[in-house]
Amino acid sequence: MFPAKYSPNFKGALVVGGIIIDLIASSDEFRVIDGNICFPFDTKITLKELKQDIGGSAHNLAANLATLGTDTYILGSVGRGDYGEEALKNLRVQGVNTKYVTLKDGSTGISLVFLVNGEKTVLTSRGANDLLGEDDLNLEVFDKIDALILTSLNSPDNVQLMRRAIQEAKSRDLFILTNPSMSMVTRRPDDLKYALKNSNAIIMNGKEALRITGGDDVRSAIKELQKLGAETVIVTLDVKGSLVADGEEIFSLPAYKVNVVDTTGGGDSYTAGFVHAKFRGACTEDAVKFAGAVAALNIMTPGASTDLPLEKDVVEFLKRAEYLNA
Repeated sequence: MFPAKYSPNFKGALVVGGIIIDLIASSDEFRVIDGNICFPFDTKITLKELKQDIGGSAHNLAANLATLGTDTYILGSVGRGDYGEEALKNLRVQGVNTKYVTLKDGSTGISLVFLVNGEKTVLTSRGANDLLGEDDLNLEVFDKIDALILTSLNSPDNVQLMRRAIQEAKSRDLFILTNPSMSMVTRRPDDLKYALKNSNAIIMNGKEALRITGGDDVRSAIKELQKLGAETVIVTLDVKGSLVADGEEIFSLPAYKVNVVDTTGGGDSYTAGFVHAKFRGACTEDAVKFAGAVAALNIMTPGASTDLPLEKDVVEFLKRAEYLNA
C-alpha cells in the first residue's frame, strides 16, 4: 500500500481546533423516538455507565495521526486546572507535540455524550476552545510542517486564527485539509467557505456537505464542493461508506463490516488515516481505504482516544476486512 516511507521531505502536520473532555453516559432508560434521544422528564435516571475520555476534533485527529506514526503538532487551548493538564498529558502520551497549546483563564471544553446503540448525541460547552485566537499562532510551527489540518472553528477569535493560518500555509505552498463539523457549517458558513476555497482536500459527512451546498443530492454536493478549488473531496456516509471526488474521477467505497461499539471520534480517526496514508505515498483510493480501516478499528472500542490503532494494526485489518453489504 505504501510505496515509500513518506513523500519526499515530508515533515509533519499541524492540527488546529478543539480539545474537550468527554463525559460519556449510557443508560437502559435512554430511548430514540423519531430521531430524537429521549428520557423521562423531572426524574432521576440511573446510568448504566459513565466514563471520562479526552476528545475534541483536533485532539482526536492529532492523537490518531501521531499514533499511526506521523509527526504531529496541535494548536488549541485548554483551561488552567486539572482537566486542561489531563488533556495535555493524554496528548503527549499519544506522541503529539503540545508546544503550541495555550492555557486560558476559563474552563476546558466539556461534552456530555449520550450513547444509544453505539450512536451518540453530544451536548458541548466549548469553554477555552472559543478563546483560541490569532495571537496564539506561533509562526515558527510552519517551519516544521508540510500539512495544515483545520477542524471545527466556531468563535470570532477562532476564525481570525484560521484565516491567518491559511494565509501562512498558502504562502509556503503547504497541503491544507479542512475537516469541519456541523456546528461550523451552521454557525460560520462564510468562514468555512473561505477555508474550503483554500484547501487541497476536504473531508466532511453527508449532512454537512448537503447543508453547506444547499443541495439534496450528495453526488451533486461533492461536485459543488470541488468547484470551490479542492482537488480531492471526500464525503463520508456512515454505513454506506464514502463518496470521493479526486480530480475528474468520482468513485465510492463501501464501509467495512465491524461490530460498532462507539462512533465517537470515528470521523476524526478517518481523517487522520487519510492524511497519514497520503503522506506515506498512497494514492487517493488507497488512502481512503486506509482511512476507512482506521475509523472501523476506532469505532470497535469505546471512547475517542483509547486503544488507538498503530499503522501495523490497520495494515493487518485490511488483509482480512470485509465490506458491509458486499
